[in-house]
Amino acid sequence: LRNICMQNNHIIGGEFDVDIQGFRHTKSNNGVLEGVYKYSSGRSALYYILLDVQKRYGIATVYLPDYLCSSVVIAAQKSQMEVVFYNLNDRLEIDAERFPMESEAKVAVLLINYFGLKNLEQQIAFVRSLSKNTIIIEDDVQAFYEFQKKELMADYKFTSLRKTFACPDGGLVKTYNELAVIADGNKFHQYKFAGSILKSLRKPEYYDDDVYLHLFEKGESHIDDEIVMGMSQMSQEIIVKNNFECIAYIRRRNAKQILEGLKSLGVRTVVPVPEEKTPLFIPIWLDDRNKVRKQMFQQQIFCPVHWPLEGMNVQKGVEMAEHEMSIIIDQRYTNKDMDFILNILEIALK
Repeated sequence: LRNICMQNNHIIGGEFDVDIQGFRHTKSNNGVLEGVYKYSSGRSALYYILLDVQKRYGIATVYLPDYLCSSVVIAAQKSQMEVVFYNLNDRLEIDAERFPMESEAKVAVLLINYFGLKNLEQQIAFVRSLSKNTIIIEDDVQAFYEFQKKELMADYKFTSLRKTFACPDGGLVKTYNELAVIADGNKFHQYKFAGSILKSLRKPEYYDDDVYLHLFEKGESHIDDEIVMGMSQMSQEIIVKNNFECIAYIRRRNAKQILEGLKSLGVRTVVPVPEEKTPLFIPIWLDDRNKVRKQMFQQQIFCPVHWPLEGMNVQKGVEMAEHEMSIIIDQRYTNKDMDFILNILEIALK
């Protein structure tokens, strides 16, 4: 056991809170919204991509990996695309021997950049080698920093801002095609933003956590209903004020510290974590994930799971839903917080 057993005095995990003063006084300093299409969420971005794929190419079928968030399936269903699942191997890449696509098939294939840790070039090349008629969609919802790179190897790529930053909404698309421009902002962001403000002001003596958690949940419950809506003006103002380099530095620093601790604990990551990547989380594999996660909850460390199945019967997803846990390493947290996470993880593993 580590020689210090710290007391945690704040929540680790959950949705971002918002620094209102910082938001007001920071100048716009990045070009993140240049040359992109803006939608209400990641699933909204995918929805409009799939509508374009149907209209532009006459494609009616989309191939999805068998490890994914249910929101991806919802976007496909709402766009009225037929869904075919394909198998992944243990590296979370296309299982080439079991890939169901026929040669020269005219379909869309979605590739997910898991946790922002994958290089998709080889998988894109593999799909293109099977069919020149295939349209490839790169899902960078967990990989904002990969989305930011200028090269576009897929036909479309998209990301979600609220997964990585203190933005209440926003999904972005890059493509050489001309997509629908949606001017009307969504309404769900209001609940998300209000919840973020209350979370930032939280002190136990002020109000219960349930007050702001209710607002987050209310916002979440409207996302699917507003899949056709655009990105709020508020998030457009917030995102251009983020210092991406500074945020990436903190995430990488925290990731490095967690990886060193995991090594000493004998805990393996789900996929390798290359030094040059900026992870969303550090995904780990645990034999008794629920026991470990529960003990961390008790210490106010809220590690998410990617992903709960929510009624889906997907092979790799079933496996991961029982064993994967995502260690939080984002820009809100310090070296001391990483030590605390590792300390509690060590206790929970006993």
